[in-house]
Amino acid sequence: MQEAQLVLILMLQRFDFVLDDPSYTLKIHETLTLKPEGLRIRARARRTGTSLRRSAVPSTPQKALTPQPARRLASDAAATPLLILYGSNTGSSEAFANRIADEAPANGFAPTVAAMDDYAGNLPREGAIVVVTASYEGQPPDNARQFVSSVEALQEGALAGARFAVFGCGNRQWARTYQAVPKRVDAALARAGATRLAERGETDSGGDFFGAFDEWWAGFLPRLREALGKEAAAAPAAAGLQVEYVKDGREGALRLGDLQRGIVVENRELVDMSAPNARSKRHLEFLLPDGMSYQAGDYLAVLATNPQELVDRVLRRFGLARDTLVVLRRDGAASLPTGRPVSCGELLSNYVELAQPATRAQVAALAAATPCPPEQAELEAMAGEAYGTLVLKQRCSVLDLLDRFQSCALGFGPYLDMLPPMRARQYSISSSPLWKPDHVTLTVAVVDAPAYSGNGTFRGVASSYLAHLQPGDRISLAVRPSNARFHPPADPRIPLIMICAGSGIAPFRGFLQERATQKQGGQDVGPALLFFGTNHEGVDYLYRDELEQWQAAGVVTVLPAFSLQPRGEVSFVQHRVWEERARIVELFRAGGSVYVCGDGQYMAPAVRETLVRIYREASGASDAEAQKWVEVVEHEHGRFVSDVFA
Repeated sequence: MQEAQLVLILMLQRFDFVLDDPSYTLKIHETLTLKPEGLRIRARARRTGTSLRRSAVPSTPQKALTPQPARRLASDAAATPLLILYGSNTGSSEAFANRIADEAPANGFAPTVAAMDDYAGNLPREGAIVVVTASYEGQPPDNARQFVSSVEALQEGALAGARFAVFGCGNRQWARTYQAVPKRVDAALARAGATRLAERGETDSGGDFFGAFDEWWAGFLPRLREALGKEAAAAPAAAGLQVEYVKDGREGALRLGDLQRGIVVENRELVDMSAPNARSKRHLEFLLPDGMSYQAGDYLAVLATNPQELVDRVLRRFGLARDTLVVLRRDGAASLPTGRPVSCGELLSNYVELAQPATRAQVAALAAATPCPPEQAELEAMAGEAYGTLVLKQRCSVLDLLDRFQSCALGFGPYLDMLPPMRARQYSISSSPLWKPDHVTLTVAVVDAPAYSGNGTFRGVASSYLAHLQPGDRISLAVRPSNARFHPPADPRIPLIMICAGSGIAPFRGFLQERATQKQGGQDVGPALLFFGTNHEGVDYLYRDELEQWQAAGVVTVLPAFSLQPRGEVSFVQHRVWEERARIVELFRAGGSVYVCGDGQYMAPAVRETLVRIYREASGASDAEAQKWVEVVEHEHGRFVSDVFA
């Protein structure tokens, strides 16, 4: 019995368990023992903050080229503990947490950075706690679920004496769930008796994402110091990033974190690019590294490089050559390769985001570095009330502004200091491991359009990078888990209702590939409907041959909608959903689940409203009753699952 308990404890410690069918009703199967009938669970290895920490790149220690002043920090005895917790699926919240940790020592704090789940049920009372978290369809990130449950279960007064602040990442396109988890955590900590050091901060990934964090942190840090009796840190004589140029030699290394090297197997165009206004969408296949596995519906994270022409623009602006070597130095942790020679080409290609919109504070810094009075005045106006329309809406990067305001005397070091680190992009996997367990495919819409700023063409960093890969190329990648409910049901007999547009077909190709493989293996598969919205039947009907084969085999019924070839009142996918509402009602009543994948600004809200409308018609419910029903079906039953993107 003790051995069984030990095994159970180890399993619960190392894996998260979720019901495969959240609406499962207990049925007893009796033979020699009593056991549940048809109960299936999914186990997924926990990915804690420590397991994802990047390892140092081994290298031969180098002698510093220039003697560096010693960093003045508070002594260990005088430093106050600062626990910085993050909840993050894509890395944004973790990056903000590390940013706080970078500045904490100089202000008298001893920082500890960890995933929220690492401290579930074990929050300290000394020092302070800062929580930075995102939401995922209104639910906690994968590494924050246990923390949220535990903190919401605390009794009043359980955290008396603790001090905290919460900062939330989100996207206003999902208005229903915007900042849902940060709000819950903030309220739960206060309810448990912890003292709130500052009002909850928030940032919108569709707005001034980094600038909003900068503004919140600049206002919170003085309050944190005051609450814990710390003096303001004296600004160092050489603040910010220092750049030292090297005449010869080259050394570069890329810190990949948990990413590993995969191999490109295939890269082909899916769209007839000879058609007017055709937009490229590509199918890519990769051989996964040894030991990497996935489920249909998961994500693939890829680490790209900046477009060549964008890097060249930066080099021209600062009068640098691609192979010019520099040494970067900064006190504390840094996402850039510091303390060793690195070429400007590698630095700008691999380590920093060049196309992110400039923050308000960055525009103000450019104005301060501009000696020309008219240009300075224009930049100051852009940093003020005109910021939203002239910078954010037009997605003007720092580079765009430097190209426009040529008198700005910003140096290369301060420019690099403004740039966020290069991040991995996530794409829905468009294959099933039942097809090939060590191969994975993506369906990628290539972003290549006139820039909103009016300065040339905007090319998506990752999509442009992926579009130019050739078979045999190596690429840094990693499988990321999606929403636990966004996978094909374990029982292939359960009906599927899939609704998507454009490259949103990706996960559903994986679902159908899995069902087709199961059917070929002799298993019974349930009925499936695929609603697919695209522009033109002869131009961008993605995977048409495969879909027709699967339809002929009885795996799926494909119901397309073509916006440039409207049929009656059917132009977009939501129109086809309404037209075929009788089929949807039939399959849903038969136990089917609805899956939606597409853009979160237009398509997904329109589809949701159409499904509410269908329920109202079928049940006679009021709009309020229908909205409540959808919430229950989505969050409690798990039979309406969305995977939407900005």
